[in-house]
Amino acid sequence: MQNTPLRAIFFRQTGNFAALLFIFFLGMPTYAHEEENHGQTLTIEGAWAPHTGKRTHSAAIYFTITNNGSEQDTLTGVETPAAGSATLHQSKEVDGIMQMDHVPMLAIPAGATVNLRPGSYHIMLMRLVAPLKRGDIFPLSLSFEHAGAVTITVEVTGIGGPG
Repeated sequence: MQNTPLRAIFFRQTGNFAALLFIFFLGMPTYAHEEENHGQTLTIEGAWAPHTGKRTHSAAIYFTITNNGSEQDTLTGVETPAAGSATLHQSKEVDGIMQMDHVPMLAIPAGATVNLRPGSYHIMLMRLVAPLKRGDIFPLSLSFEHAGAVTITVEVTGIGGPG
């Protein structure tokens, strides 16, 4: 594992226990979480963020959530050590002008797939701890109404995404 500034800052700030958790999640490009109490199954895959420049202070994260369960779940919060804040946003075109708005939560209907992608829903990172460099990875914690806390791994890619 190469020691990038983002990893170095993460390990310095969180200590050995969190570092071990981070290493554990490195091998998890996708994460399937089944909530025993609700019988809810969410599959979250393809998490990526485009690399940023040295002076960039914000970035976006994209991924797909599939709800294979029999009841709706709701994404209610996000956080990551890679940024000072992480929030759910939606980009949309209104009267020919692109707008981006904060969205407090995102419903994931039973049996449906919701795509967080450029020009639509995404996770907005503000006050990046360090520039995102292609090839880096970092954890993203998602909070769901029924499934609870789920941590996934985000891969930093080129501007166009993985591929």
